[in-house]
Formats: sequence, structure tokens, C-alpha cells
Amino acid sequence: MGLHFGAPQVVIGVVFAVLAAFFAVAFVVIARQAGTDVSVDRVHRVGYWLRTRWLALLVAIGVVVVGLTFIDLPYATGDATGRTVVTVSGSQFYWLMKPTSVPVGAHVRFDVTSADVNHGFGIYDPHGRLIGSVQAMPGYHNRLDLTLDEPGAYRIRCLELCGFYHSTMEGELMVGPP
Repeated sequence: MGLHFGAPQVVIGVVFAVLAAFFAVAFVVIARQAGTDVSVDRVHRVGYWLRTRWLALLVAIGVVVVGLTFIDLPYATGDATGRTVVTVSGSQFYWLMKPTSVPVGAHVRFDVTSADVNHGFGIYDPHGRLIGSVQAMPGYHNRLDLTLDEPGAYRIRCLELCGFYHSTMEGELMVGPP
């Protein structure tokens, strides 16, 4: 598994290199013109022209980025119709889950709370990748909707420092054949 051209790291690297080259060229052009006399009116006119376009570009990029992130939020909306509800309660220093196994491909809603202090409910797929997280807080129920397409043991870890034995606070959800 190596890097290929479509990998996110490569794309980000290429974008960074193009932007760095653009800013380097702009810096050189500006530095070469530093010694010439320029009227104040021209500085104001060009400066405000650039400033308004730069602001418009940044706002447009911000709107696009924020808009794209709203498409795939992992947080629950609406009711749990058609979902397997797994109730989860965190306590120092263990997780209580019911049920402890679900079928492969299940649409799961985790109903997460805490019995004592704040905990961070983090669920990892069988390959050890974090696929979802939500806060477990006393007196409050947070929901997390996930589709578990891969069979195996999904590890549950606490992601919020909750006490002396925080590092041992683990659980497991089995995803198996229906």
C-alpha cells in the first residue's frame, strides 16, 4: 500500500507546492518593484481592488468547505427507525453495552451516556481506524449513527481523560454474520 497520485497526501502536497510557487513568484515580483516610486492613489486603488477580491475568494472557499462538511456528518438525526440501537453507558473505568454484537451491514445508533464523569466514546474498526466518536456525559444522551459493513471486533476506547485508569477503559462490539 504505497502512495499514488490520487492519494489525499499527494493531492495536498501538489496543492501546497503550487500555492508555494505562486506566493514565491508574487514575492519576487513585489520585491523587484519595491525600489520604484508609486503614487499613493495607485497603492490605494490596487490595494483595495486586491483586498476585496481576496476577501471574496476566502469567503467562497470557506462556504464551499463548510458546505461540504455538512454532507456527511456522523451525528444522529431523526428517529432510529430501521436501526439497531446499542445503548452504551460509560463508567470509571468500563463500558456497558447492550447488545454486545450486531450483524454485518447493520445501521447502528449508539445511544451514549455516562454514569459518573465525562468520557469520550470512540469506536475503532477491526483495522484500528477511528470511525466515530461522541461525548458520554452524565445525565445526557448523545447519539452516533454508523453503518458497520466489516465483520470483526470493533474496539471501544475512552477518548477523554476520566481518571487514573483511563488508559484501561476499553470495550468491544462484535460485528458478525446476520
